[in-house]
Amino acid sequence: MSEATRRSFLRGAGVTGAAIIIAPEALASGVGPRAFSSAAGGTFAEGVIAGDPTTSGMTLWTRLHDVAGRIPVALEVATDKGFRKVIAKKKISAVAASDFSVKAQIKGLKPYTQYYYRFATKSKNSPVGRFRTALPADSNQKVRFAFFSCQDFTFGYYNAHAVMAKDDLDFVVNLGDYIYAEAYHSAGGDGVRTDPGGEAVTLKQYRNKYKLYRTDANLRAMHSNFAMISTWDDHEVVNNYAGGAGATGGLSPDKKYTLARQKAGYQAFFESMPISPIKGSPGQRIYRSLRFGKHVEIIMLDERQYRDDQPLDDTGMVDVTNPDNVAAINAPRQYLGAAQLTFLKQRLKSSTATWKVIANEAMMMNTKFGAGTDFNLDDWTGYQAQRAEVLTYIRDNAIANVISIVGDIHTFAAGDLRINDGDASAVGTEFVGGSISSQGLGDGGLKASVGIGDAKTPFPHTDKGIYDILLGANPWLTNGDIDHHGYGRVKADGAGFGCDLVRMKTIKQKSTAKMPLNDPAGAPWNGNSGTFSWKVAPGHPGLSG
Repeated sequence: MSEATRRSFLRGAGVTGAAIIIAPEALASGVGPRAFSSAAGGTFAEGVIAGDPTTSGMTLWTRLHDVAGRIPVALEVATDKGFRKVIAKKKISAVAASDFSVKAQIKGLKPYTQYYYRFATKSKNSPVGRFRTALPADSNQKVRFAFFSCQDFTFGYYNAHAVMAKDDLDFVVNLGDYIYAEAYHSAGGDGVRTDPGGEAVTLKQYRNKYKLYRTDANLRAMHSNFAMISTWDDHEVVNNYAGGAGATGGLSPDKKYTLARQKAGYQAFFESMPISPIKGSPGQRIYRSLRFGKHVEIIMLDERQYRDDQPLDDTGMVDVTNPDNVAAINAPRQYLGAAQLTFLKQRLKSSTATWKVIANEAMMMNTKFGAGTDFNLDDWTGYQAQRAEVLTYIRDNAIANVISIVGDIHTFAAGDLRINDGDASAVGTEFVGGSISSQGLGDGGLKASVGIGDAKTPFPHTDKGIYDILLGANPWLTNGDIDHHGYGRVKADGAGFGCDLVRMKTIKQKSTAKMPLNDPAGAPWNGNSGTFSWKVAPGHPGLSG
């Protein structure tokens, strides 16, 4: 945008076309121009992000850096990249109270249409972003999206985002751990980058985490190209916290959890993401559903804010030959909270979409390491009563074509959702999308947690014997990979739900090289099969049948 064009844009930013832009009251520019600072500076260092697409609307976000006071920011939306066909303009003010973040909703858009947007101050332009609105309710068209999670800035490079940014997607789904409050790794150690801010405890430190993570050009490029649907997991506040456990968060004092810390993490999240809490609901509600044509409804869950404390002091490995441990794991315990559980059941039962996609932060498939050991009680494994209630509800109400997409565990996996471990039949299918960059079991996590395995970098290669243990103890798994990092890619329509698990060859070097999706010969470190691409047929839950 030229200087003359920018000045004209700012002067005319209150003019709208067929669409309208709605800014939060605290940021809207209803005051006169004298209320604005005359400062012309500022940069858009974090780029731009669109979020929560509907058939007629979108939330648009950016943040100004290096400013003070109240800064006027112009937002413009067009149907062409050159902004010759502008459909809406708005002037919004960036203020210190929200860390100079700018967030607005645009309404009145056309279904399944690509739009372009940009922000500007008196002297600076943001990058141009693009987004697609959702497919109309009667559309038979294929839905294309990616899902990802767990992007520890310090452990590895965002190679997966570089690949994702070049794909043809309608949107992306962020399943949480977008930032890490902790700073586990550093350059020169087992990481590739250092987090100069260390662990986040205060609001300023949480805000700085988002700013640090978005210094990565690959992440900004992905955001510029696709709208994002987001939830959070634990690391947006602190590892393994339970929001329903009260003042301790279910954690030991050394974890430094406080209610004030949780509040700071939540505030930074809402300031930094194209999402706002749903009004008129308890807490900071973010669970919701979004519909895409005839074939896909995505049910976004919040598995942190309302959960009870994990059983057995959040033990990583549990002997389930001990009846006391089994009783603790099976005890009634909230994972979703009563209101969200009711919401999930209602959406599953009433949805007319071919595919009911549950966006899970953590795995629903049980996780075992050996026949007598449960692993990772922080996921649904530690909340067996509510897990069984949800899966039984799916079976008893004959709800077809339920898919779970998952982040959290830094592992690729695909398999069956079964109510009980001994069941032969599935009620749904689960795909676990690895991590963008966070440390996995194969590159040191397994050795750190249970003292076995060995991280081989930059190309981990876990011994076949460990895969034999994992796949043998979890017969509902079709395949898995604990060595690589990446994301899940989906293509879904009336004929099937296709999912590719896109695995990067390394995150320790900057590279866009990928592992093959299908290797008919297989390989010991890929489990029983070389296949990481599946298509689930309607009416046929699971992958093992």
